[in-house]
Amino acid sequence: MAKTNADFGKKYTFYRPDYVINFQAVVSLKGFSTVNVEIAPCVNKAAQWDQKITLQLSEQDLYKYFYTFSHQRLFVYESKYHGTNRKKSIKFIEEEGGCTISVSNEGKVFYFKCSVGEWFYGQLLMLEQLLGHALSLSEARSIILETKSPKAVKTS
Repeated sequence: MAKTNADFGKKYTFYRPDYVINFQAVVSLKGFSTVNVEIAPCVNKAAQWDQKITLQLSEQDLYKYFYTFSHQRLFVYESKYHGTNRKKSIKFIEEEGGCTISVSNEGKVFYFKCSVGEWFYGQLLMLEQLLGHALSLSEARSIILETKSPKAVKTS
């Protein structure tokens, strides 16, 4: 049986007063393990999931992330033209204090500034999906918390 986007796995959700972000392990329609990134407005501490923008990272997105990660560079990446109408985009700007992630769909843009800890879990999920197995927290800590060069690598 072919795998569908209904095959969901581990997820991490983080809140701010204005927005909420969700990283969730999924299996793409093409059968590869990847991550959905969703950002939704937040009103009175309640996520407005009916207004969310969701992007599924492509294989290329994951490999470009891994390339910058494995070269111990800060990650700056933008990917455009996701989805059936090809009007979506996602952008990651990693810095020492975490990562700012923006998603857009047909001109609507949502931003979420992940703390170092939140970005740790986002990266953990991307690595686990790319590698095809879960990492222990000690393995993840030794891999993800390596000091990265302040010179960012932009991969578009």
